[in-house]
Amino acid sequence: MKLSVRLILSGTLLLALALTFAACSGGTQPEATPVAEVTEAPVVEATEAPAEPAVPVLEIVSETESKSLTMEELKALPVTEGYAGIKSSTGKITPPVMMKGVALKDIAELIGGMDETKGFNVVAEDGYSITYSYDQLQNGAFISYDTATGEELKNPVELTAIIAYEADGKPFDARQDGTLRLAIVSKEMKQVTDGHWAVKWVNKLEVKNLGADWVVLVEGALSKPTDRASVESCGAPQCHGTSWFDDKNQQWAGVPLYYFVGSVDDEISHEGPAFNRDLVKVGYTIDVISADGYTVTFDAERVQYNKNIMVAYKVNDNALPVEYFPLRLVGDDLEKKEMVGMIEQIKVGLEPLPATAEAAATEAPAATEAPAAEPVTGSFFITGLVDQQMGFMEADLRALEVLKINAEHPKNGPQDFEGVSLNALLDMAGVKDGAKTLFVTSADGYTTEVALSDVRACADCLLGFTNTAEQFKLVMPKLPSNTWAKDVVSIEVK
Repeated sequence: MKLSVRLILSGTLLLALALTFAACSGGTQPEATPVAEVTEAPVVEATEAPAEPAVPVLEIVSETESKSLTMEELKALPVTEGYAGIKSSTGKITPPVMMKGVALKDIAELIGGMDETKGFNVVAEDGYSITYSYDQLQNGAFISYDTATGEELKNPVELTAIIAYEADGKPFDARQDGTLRLAIVSKEMKQVTDGHWAVKWVNKLEVKNLGADWVVLVEGALSKPTDRASVESCGAPQCHGTSWFDDKNQQWAGVPLYYFVGSVDDEISHEGPAFNRDLVKVGYTIDVISADGYTVTFDAERVQYNKNIMVAYKVNDNALPVEYFPLRLVGDDLEKKEMVGMIEQIKVGLEPLPATAEAAATEAPAATEAPAAEPVTGSFFITGLVDQQMGFMEADLRALEVLKINAEHPKNGPQDFEGVSLNALLDMAGVKDGAKTLFVTSADGYTTEVALSDVRACADCLLGFTNTAEQFKLVMPKLPSNTWAKDVVSIEVK
């Protein structure tokens, strides 16, 4: 639509304008009174302040070179977009949203490409990292799950790993997700992938030499094939990772053996009290079996919460050498003959749980026995040394007393927060005598521990609400930044 503007001018103004235009025309002008010439001062052009240099958002490091990309440079690369969602280790589904960014395989071309022996170690600002293999970069070799049921898709969709800089057409919330994040995208909305691949706060890609991908079978009450990515994610320093120096000062990194046991000793494979202490009292053994059949056997009591018996997946920050690959048992509490390598299977001596509802029915307790407790449900759980394990949906939490505070975030400064008192929730669950620690688990597998005494002394510590429904965070004023966990799904009292 064109807009017209009408100017209504007075006669006096029209006359003045006419005289002005006449003065500018080539017509005969009346003689002007001579005036002294005025030398004008030279015009000094304003000098613009130099532009702020663009800030790099992503560093790419190989054995021979290092490159840094600004956001503008990253966006100038070929664009890949699609739908990405995650299935957490606790089974929680975060539905797919449209993500936009640059495929890892396209970024690899900036440093001359890769072959089957290499991969990208994706590093976050807080130091968390996980490695993506050549097959995952080039072919999207990830497991995908149905968004409705959480079951593995029988007909997998095409997947691509990208460094994403937008979700639903908008930049990420820098405080919540960082500037960049890793996403596994598809053209279809029906899939999600494992949450440990969805790294937030990404700021570096490191080219790594990799051995072949592998799977170790961990068997007990459950049977759980465990792959390299799962162990690597669990072995991050912010998760359950630990390290050990041998007599040659070589640093071995891995995960304590009891975490493998806890993943298969009962139906709780990760969240809450994954390692079942009650079963240790009954007694069972754990066999660690090499590819050549060599077996080392442990009593459960010896392994229980023992961080000095660990399953190592790398040494001096590299994959294990062929004589130990893919995993080796190491640690101060082992004799040399117990340091089995080339681990192929970990067998926990417990009876398998019924695989189907029919099997469970055949082993149901007699009618005279007390009925089983109702399962606890919710988006957030409190478990462990409590009188009553509790589950909460967001509506349950908002029905309690909601607090609003302003607190100093360790990284982001003063902010307003809204949530429910953490101590009030612990009081509802009833913390038992002897409890000392809160073990916090996030949906992406991140874990942290905080002393119960520190929380009890913190009146403003909250289970905070976020802008996403059924997603919570810890607000921990005056406590270390690692306790400010995001996307919290459970707290185990220990």
